[in-house]
Amino acid sequence: MGDAPWSRVERVLGTYEPRQLSSANRTRAAVLVPLQHVGDDVHLVYTRRAQSLPHHRGQVAFPGGTRAPQDDTLEGTALREADEEVGLRPADVRLLGRLDDLETVSSRFLITPFVGVVPYPYAWEPCPAEVDAIFTVPLSRLLDPQTERRELWDFGGRVLSIDHFPVDGQVIWGATHRITRNLLAVLEEI
Repeated sequence: MGDAPWSRVERVLGTYEPRQLSSANRTRAAVLVPLQHVGDDVHLVYTRRAQSLPHHRGQVAFPGGTRAPQDDTLEGTALREADEEVGLRPADVRLLGRLDDLETVSSRFLITPFVGVVPYPYAWEPCPAEVDAIFTVPLSRLLDPQTERRELWDFGGRVLSIDHFPVDGQVIWGATHRITRNLLAVLEEI
């Protein structure tokens, strides 16, 4: 895949009108949704959050975090956090556009996702205090209807129906699943 497919993704994201939510009573955050061309497929890059973190520990996530006072934009937040968490230099990211805002259910974060292309291979440098794994999943696998599951999960006596992608021993669910699902819906228009 040369530059043309990224151009199509960029064009679709450029015309996509992402849903923007009010930040009242929510903590602003941003994530980077990294894409890499690996072999004959496009892959999404995910992290698994360290067990020592106060929120969403051990969960699969995209690199990102809370907006800091020095961040001029949420785009800047996503790039800064990706650098801090996985050693992804902002100059190595080609931003293509943004996806829908979403809020986390339990921690009240309002997350703005930004999609960007990252070179492959890349010399990741995960921060052990924040990330305990980095892995990729081919888009073709995520687009396969057999990959996604809906199950009843018990959260301390509260049973909820949860959509998720179980892949290679990892479980992509929650906000990360919703961001992935939003990206897949946008990409289906290409």
